[in-house]
Amino acid sequence: MVINDEILLLYYFTEIIMFGLYGSPVNMEIEGVFLSMETHNDSLIYRRWGSLGSTEKLLLQESCSILLNPVEPVNMPKRLTHFLLVNFKKTLILEPGASKNVYITFPLEIGVFVSHGKEDFEIIDIFSFSRLKYTLYGAPSNGIICKYWESDVFLSPPDTDPWYTGYIELKIVNDTEHLVEVSKSLFNAYGMKIYYEEKKVVMKAVMKIPSRKLAETEFIHCPGKARFKKATELYVSSKLRVIGSRCIMEYGL
Repeated sequence: MVINDEILLLYYFTEIIMFGLYGSPVNMEIEGVFLSMETHNDSLIYRRWGSLGSTEKLLLQESCSILLNPVEPVNMPKRLTHFLLVNFKKTLILEPGASKNVYITFPLEIGVFVSHGKEDFEIIDIFSFSRLKYTLYGAPSNGIICKYWESDVFLSPPDTDPWYTGYIELKIVNDTEHLVEVSKSLFNAYGMKIYYEEKKVVMKAVMKIPSRKLAETEFIHCPGKARFKKATELYVSSKLRVIGSRCIMEYGL
């Protein structure tokens, strides 16, 4: 029996991959993307190749743990902004004084972290299977560059592919005395709290509307989700100072 290189490669990468912690050496395949961490003399070589291009990095350490988890979806293809704008496919109308929970999707970015201590992890790679776009929220002269995503609006948690999309449980609060229309939501990546399990990636946020043209969004923790793990916050692991986690929408809802 002749075994060709393609069969050997598939056999080498047969491990079932999920988000979480792995020890080196590592060989894994995710949706046509191959990841490996292998020993090279007294160092390690990290490689990613496949449908999303390739990268190779040399780690000057003898061993490490690898953490694979979703990160704030504003880094790809370049870190131009820390804002995510989700445009709703249906406009929502909320009655005065009401609060409603809806569910919207968001694009996933996958972070590869390595350890340099018992609990210290640093990011070495990010990739995404989602289509990546940018848009401008507000006027050209003083608007905000945002990562752009379009989503249906759901009344219950939607089914999502954990390598492509997650969902946000969004509580919308109308603090006005009027009907308000909501067609989008703007989020600040600082303060995003991402949770994941085998088949789901989720966040939870509140959108407060004090007037017809103004809103504030903020992420909150997800209590009661015992089976979920909290993802490593990229901006914390990068030791970036958080200036503020709330987001003011002043250029329309």
